Amino acid sequence: MFKKKDLLLFLLVLALAGVLFLLQYINAKNTTVLGIVRIWADGKIYREAALGKEETIVIRQDNGCENVVRLTENGFFMESANCHNQLCIGQGEVTTENYPLRSLGTHVLCLPNRVDVELVVENSTDMDIPDI
Repeated sequence: MFKKKDLLLFLLVLALAGVLFLLQYINAKNTTVLGIVRIWADGKIYREAALGKEETIVIRQDNGCENVVRLTENGFFMESANCHNQLCIGQGEVTTENYPLRSLGTHVLCLPNRVDVELVVENSTDMDIPDI
């Protein structure tokens, strides 16, 4: 069934994936969350909003595209969109705790509507950040 070379290749790929995940996690520990959500629509900043209170932001564009972003106390998620594939809604919530572990990091993207919602972080290698 499986040859020894297949098993070694599988283990090598698995180890490489683990190392990449670890590097992403370590890099995320060297960043700090600014507490800002930045919304881009059609390549331009649409709005920036501070975290800390719940709020609903409706993004309406001249071309008829509409997205609804829901801010939570420590994150955000795409509540609804009029795009055809709805993948942006399935990307889930971005929070100050989970962004290092997400495949898209600090972003939720709606490609058909050209909307990018981002939790703003900055590199803070000079800061003393406690271990998680």
